[in-house]
Amino acid sequence: MILRVEYYVGPELKFLSNLDMMRLMERALRRAQIPYALSEGFNPHLLLSMGTVLPVGLWGQREYFDLKLKEDMDSRDFITSVNRVLPSAMAVNDARPIDLNTPALMKTINCASYVYHIKHSAAGLDKLSEHLMNQTSLMAASRGKKKDTIKDLRPGIYKIFVKPARDFAIMEIWAAAGDPVNIRYDELAEMLAQNGIEKRDIIDMYRSGSYIRQDELFYSPLDKVR
Repeated sequence: MILRVEYYVGPELKFLSNLDMMRLMERALRRAQIPYALSEGFNPHLLLSMGTVLPVGLWGQREYFDLKLKEDMDSRDFITSVNRVLPSAMAVNDARPIDLNTPALMKTINCASYVYHIKHSAAGLDKLSEHLMNQTSLMAASRGKKKDTIKDLRPGIYKIFVKPARDFAIMEIWAAAGDPVNIRYDELAEMLAQNGIEKRDIIDMYRSGSYIRQDELFYSPLDKVR
């Protein structure tokens, strides 16, 4: 049996590395007495497949992993058991069984949404978002593997939402993730800086979700296993 799990990682844990997150989750599953499966060989390991890696410095509202179990388990029991032992800054939101032949998360997630809390008016950010979406190119320095290159972000920016908050405004940008196009949160922050939003104006940023984009439609990884 394989469970696809959606979980929350709060801002208190945003500086954990991906390896630290894997270790934390493994210890939680062990403490919760989840019947997880292990690989074969001299160094057996947890059969847990993460979605797109949450960058160090970001927290996440809806992150995902697939977990192989050695025996069937009710999804609700899994959620209750794991949440009982997770730190207060983490929680499992949902879990559903998936078919053994379901493609891996890393191969199917191709979009992510990033949220920026900005000390700026919502009206001003609305104008900025319209300006950005009307551009034919938006160049920024790559922050990924090819750090010495300049890349065009515009083809990978799908939509931008703006809404007001009490002392700031919220901008949410949906952008390409993974192969063949990957747009990072810090590349988007640089794009904002080039358009008048200084780093000091961004008071928080996080990943609000990961998606599977097909024919201009967006699905959560859990939507695709219903």
